[in-house]
Amino acid sequence: MLSKSFEQYGFKDFVNKAIIDLGFKNPTKIQERVFSPVLKEKNIVARSQTGSGKSHSFLLPIFSKLDLDRKKTQGIILAPTRELSRQLYEMAVHIATFSEKEIKITLCIGGQDLNRDIERVSNAPHIIIGTPTRVLELDRANALSIKEVETLVIDECDMMIDLGFMEDIDKLSKRAATNCQFLVFSATIPTQMSYFLKKYLNNAQHIDVDNAKFGKIDYILIPEKSSTRLEKLYEITTVLNPYLALIFANKKTEVEEISNYLIKQGLNVGVLHGDLTPRERKQMQRRINNLDFTYVVASDLMSRGIDIEGISHVINFNIPNDLDFFIHRAGRTGRAGLSGECITIYNSKDEEKLQILENRGIKFNHVDIKNGQFIEVKDRNKRQSRKKIVADHNLTEKLKSKVKVSKKVKPGYKKKYKYKMDKLKQKERRKFAKRMNRTNRGN
Repeated sequence: MLSKSFEQYGFKDFVNKAIIDLGFKNPTKIQERVFSPVLKEKNIVARSQTGSGKSHSFLLPIFSKLDLDRKKTQGIILAPTRELSRQLYEMAVHIATFSEKEIKITLCIGGQDLNRDIERVSNAPHIIIGTPTRVLELDRANALSIKEVETLVIDECDMMIDLGFMEDIDKLSKRAATNCQFLVFSATIPTQMSYFLKKYLNNAQHIDVDNAKFGKIDYILIPEKSSTRLEKLYEITTVLNPYLALIFANKKTEVEEISNYLIKQGLNVGVLHGDLTPRERKQMQRRINNLDFTYVVASDLMSRGIDIEGISHVINFNIPNDLDFFIHRAGRTGRAGLSGECITIYNSKDEEKLQILENRGIKFNHVDIKNGQFIEVKDRNKRQSRKKIVADHNLTEKLKSKVKVSKKVKPGYKKKYKYKMDKLKQKERRKFAKRMNRTNRGN
């Protein structure tokens, strides 16, 4: 039975049936804020992390708006990778199965025959889902007319920028009708997006769902200390019992190094990085979905290109230089109302990054590993703000009054005076050292 929270949007019957079959009880935060503007033909720029229910926030109202009696392409959905395009296609096909009238949906991505795509698109599917370059190729081949499209979705826009697709998207957007509805979704809004948004979405409604506070994610910091990062990472794996853990590294070479090391330790590990062929990526996606691995080591761009369900833990082998990626990483867990943990290995060189993340609203729990379990340790900020006791090395002036000086200068006076002063200085320094030891033990 459809819940009242979904009834208010007035979706078509077949869309409501799909919602019931999906098991949705209530709209997510992003869905609550996106459904109505999409149905009202408004342009939107929505910021929300992967796993927040973003895909269905635009798919459900787009399907509800379709005029199935008109043989023309009414919506185009662009995704940055083939894998994400396939996943959106599968979601769309699922919704379409509940319609009594046929809904034509075409997947257009690189790596498949262009002429075959031209033939499919020439039959005017209601919705086209694909990558920007392939869709642009189809438009140039006059297989489709962008000017007739009523809704253009740009999903994972920040990733489009990272992968260099904005030029193709700009060309497609130029060809769109002036009244075309633009729906832009992104986990972050980088400055490079500003020009595009001003050019095509000046009157857009901006929707912002706070990524840092989304989901039930515990942010955990573990100090590297005297261990190497690899040793500390393996130590973490001996404590965890994850459903599926995603380990992030900044470089592809690190991804290989980590995976090889953990495999040697006897762990079941998958790998996602930029050198995988499309076929290898597809196979890896299948194996991950089949839960063949307990740990998957990934680079940032590759992990965003594949949507992985059921991640219970995210482990940062290191902190990314672009801190937006930290938010992307953490957002892989704590999804669909479930709890998750984001564990980060750090050292003193990471302090500036950690402070910036804390200023963004992330609250870290400080732990370490002892006797095979996590134990709480003192907040690193408290340790840093500890009142420093500095030795008074200019003790001569301070101690002058304690050394008796004879009014009559006798032979060896300077030598005796220096000896007494040195003894007092030594005594004061010992007192200072004891104070320092007591302070350190107290902290």
